[in-house]
Amino acid sequence: MEEKKKEIRYVGVKENLLFALANGGQCFSYNMFTGSYLSLFFVRVFGIPTGAVATMLLVLGIWDTINDPIMGGIVDKTHTRYGKLRPWLLIVPIPLAISTILFWGGPLLLQNTREMTIKIVYMYLSYLLWEFFYTLGDVPYWSLSAAISPSPSDRTRAIASARLLSGVIGGVATTLLLPVMIDLSNNGKIAWSLKEVFAFCGAVSAVFIVGLFSLAGLFVKERVVQQVEETSFFDAFKFIGKNKPLLLIILSNVLGTVSSVAGVFGAFYYTEVLNLMSWNSVVTVVGGVGGLVGMLTIARVKRKVDNRRMMVINRVFPAIIGTVAFFAGMKHYDVWYIVIPIIAVKNILTGVFDAYSSVVSTEIIGDTVDYMEWKTGIRNEGMAFSVLTFVGKLQGRLSTSLGTALLPVIGYFVSEQVMADGTIETVAECTSAFGQPTQFWLWAFFTVFPAVTGLLAIIPFHFYELTGDRLAAIRDDMRLRRETAAQENPAGGV
Repeated sequence: MEEKKKEIRYVGVKENLLFALANGGQCFSYNMFTGSYLSLFFVRVFGIPTGAVATMLLVLGIWDTINDPIMGGIVDKTHTRYGKLRPWLLIVPIPLAISTILFWGGPLLLQNTREMTIKIVYMYLSYLLWEFFYTLGDVPYWSLSAAISPSPSDRTRAIASARLLSGVIGGVATTLLLPVMIDLSNNGKIAWSLKEVFAFCGAVSAVFIVGLFSLAGLFVKERVVQQVEETSFFDAFKFIGKNKPLLLIILSNVLGTVSSVAGVFGAFYYTEVLNLMSWNSVVTVVGGVGGLVGMLTIARVKRKVDNRRMMVINRVFPAIIGTVAFFAGMKHYDVWYIVIPIIAVKNILTGVFDAYSSVVSTEIIGDTVDYMEWKTGIRNEGMAFSVLTFVGKLQGRLSTSLGTALLPVIGYFVSEQVMADGTIETVAECTSAFGQPTQFWLWAFFTVFPAVTGLLAIIPFHFYELTGDRLAAIRDDMRLRRETAAQENPAGGV
């Protein structure tokens, strides 16, 4: 009888699908803000110096350490008849869509402006505006993955579905739409400049935000009972300090930050070495096979391997694969018919572990929420999942900042030229550094460097104890508590 209770399914296929589609709509926009395109956009399209871009991203990375937990605390203080998460998901989509359009339209709006100070100020303000509304939506969305059901199996399905569809829908922006349009513009196949290309893609992503991201607030339920006791705003911040498993997760993500520079150098590698951004689309689509395999097998793998060991595996194997790929293409890094098959195979293999990581890294945050509820009686999804969002963004900001700052170090420079029609365009130049061409270093920082440095992230999991029999006992105890709470407050959830 006990086993049957553990396997109760509260979330149906339709609700899982709507939850996943919402994340796809959000990720269509977010994927454009990753290191793969952000540095290219600022430096190559907007014409802002690498030092200014690196500094801004560093400043915003520090701001995220404050901004996201503040939002998490606000979410945990929200109590309405619609829940504490859904109201935010109903409000955010439209302002997020508008701020997205303003951000990517910046170079077009300021295309005749040579005053660098104006460009830098616009860069800061438009990014901060987008960041503000993105956080307002992202923290409640991922918090909902823990509140959608008290069942760990339900959560795994919800998270896996969200990650899978976000990869498919979000990939349309960064795998198909944007790369292809960049190549069409660069090769004169369309009459649009890169400024117009990015502005158009930003507008399209805004449509996806309104059309899909709104689904989470409209149709997904919060089922886990909210505590009745009112907690202070600062108590929510103390929650992080008391939650040892969560602190270890934060430390792991910070140590793994450097591994994310692959995205920055990948964008420059395809455009400046292979001269075709669409190669990124090809290898990403092929690599999606690995991601699909990962999503389809994760439930089976998790029955044999706990989350702690999976987090270690998800770092070790990609490091091995990235190292092999680097040496395999080291002497032919500028020959597409040699390196593209190498990258494709690498992406297929690492895609399996990336899929595992995307699910497990979210699921273990939910485990820390249950742990603190078990320990203190207070449930802080908002604060816990603000950590997931801020460490993810911190990784992105710091890695993009570092990658951008390294560009001139390896011999990559950008200058501005006034065109015949009076508009200002940017021109890139690759030289050499440390006895090797810039193109070689783009290959190295795209393959082996991030893979090996990512091994640092496994150190904190040596001390992570929220696993095995201990985690099972906590889940059983919390199930009994929730059943009791549901009987006392039938309208409050499960």
